[in-house]
Amino acid sequence: MAAVTKNFKIPAYKWLYIKYGLALPLGIVAGYKIIPAQVQTVIASLLLVYCVYTGIREKFDKLFAVLPFACYHEAYMRGFVKSFPYLAVQYMFMIVFGILLIKNIRTNKAHTKSFIFIVLFGILEILNGMNPNDPVLLKPIITQSLCLVVVATWASFNRLSPMLIHRLLTYLKIAGVYLTGIVLVAHLQGGIEYNTESNFGSSNGLAPVQLSGYLGFTSLLLLFSFLNPQEAKYRLLNIILFIIVASIMILTFSRGGLYFVGIVMAAYIYFNKANLKSYARVIFLIPIGALVYYIVIGQTDGAISKRYEKKGSSNRDVLVEAAFKIFLDEPIIGVGTSNFDTEIVTRKYFFKESTAHNEFVRAIAEHGIFGMITYWGFFITLLVDIFKRKGPPKEFSFYFLLLFSLILVHNGLKISIQPLLLILAIANPAVNSAVQKLYSTTKLSGNSTGNKVRTA
Repeated sequence: MAAVTKNFKIPAYKWLYIKYGLALPLGIVAGYKIIPAQVQTVIASLLLVYCVYTGIREKFDKLFAVLPFACYHEAYMRGFVKSFPYLAVQYMFMIVFGILLIKNIRTNKAHTKSFIFIVLFGILEILNGMNPNDPVLLKPIITQSLCLVVVATWASFNRLSPMLIHRLLTYLKIAGVYLTGIVLVAHLQGGIEYNTESNFGSSNGLAPVQLSGYLGFTSLLLLFSFLNPQEAKYRLLNIILFIIVASIMILTFSRGGLYFVGIVMAAYIYFNKANLKSYARVIFLIPIGALVYYIVIGQTDGAISKRYEKKGSSNRDVLVEAAFKIFLDEPIIGVGTSNFDTEIVTRKYFFKESTAHNEFVRAIAEHGIFGMITYWGFFITLLVDIFKRKGPPKEFSFYFLLLFSLILVHNGLKISIQPLLLILAIANPAVNSAVQKLYSTTKLSGNSTGNKVRTA
């Protein structure tokens, strides 16, 4: 394989404690909203401009140190700075990886053909969106779909080195701690009234369901770092941060984040069923989980337990049923892009307009059998490709794809960690002896020049 970028020197992670130590208080400062909205707009804009600049110049070491903060700061901007473009980060993804794709498409060879299905789905979204019942609903759907098309296609022609993946995941954890600080402010201020629903009060005004995606991902990364023997000297740091992030995540009262962590950790146990040391570390997490449970029970006076005892899935099961009914009504081409919301009321399948909260069933309701072939086909073919890999590339690609799918099923969220999850799932290193050796010896605290993006 030929390298398409120059080697990068990974900085030593001796400052890792300081970076985490700064992330939480900076998040708290932002959470108190003492920084004017105009200044936050400038900060968010500069982050995106820097991402575009470093991205199109293929300086991935710099890009992946800033991109996580652009993604996680998205939650703050959506909550408190309504004038900032809703899908600004997605536009940045399309610009950066679209330009990179065009620059290198002639010299690169795809290492997976699964992207063809999502490209066809993107075309279907556009062509089948010519007659929207509500044009306002159409724009975010098309934008998010095209964003995923671009990054999935780029990732299908490129592979990130293990060192570069480690760098990206490290800064994703730091950015997640920053977002945790923003939400933590609600609990520092006090006066929260807990009930059995997702709680904007305990989320510091941010969307609880969106936070379940952001913080659920952060919690999983911290758990994987704790379980990674190569990060043994950071084990105490990772578990303390996990307790903080997971507690705040659960206190949003959105159940999705905890479900994400549980399901992905079940997959981890499956992949490591022959590794007794991995089981021992997982068993050690039981008292950690008990501590988190004790913290949130005490904070909410037991209200959180009622939330998880509450039956039902916030009508998501009814919406899934409605989607299949629409599919049976319009099995060929569906009802058209973005029309699910209104059609469920028109056809009396639901009592009010609502998104599908599930991209898999939205695809078949709005695009019929063609949606099933293209959208579902993408995930099926990608999963087949992932299981052809061996070792860590197979295992971690599966985790990232699983989490991406769970977010789609949980609420069909349009959040910017989704493109990152796709990149991590698809652009995993090649399976050969050299890469396997690099995986087994990589340390986040060390220096390396093996930081590349490679073509297949």
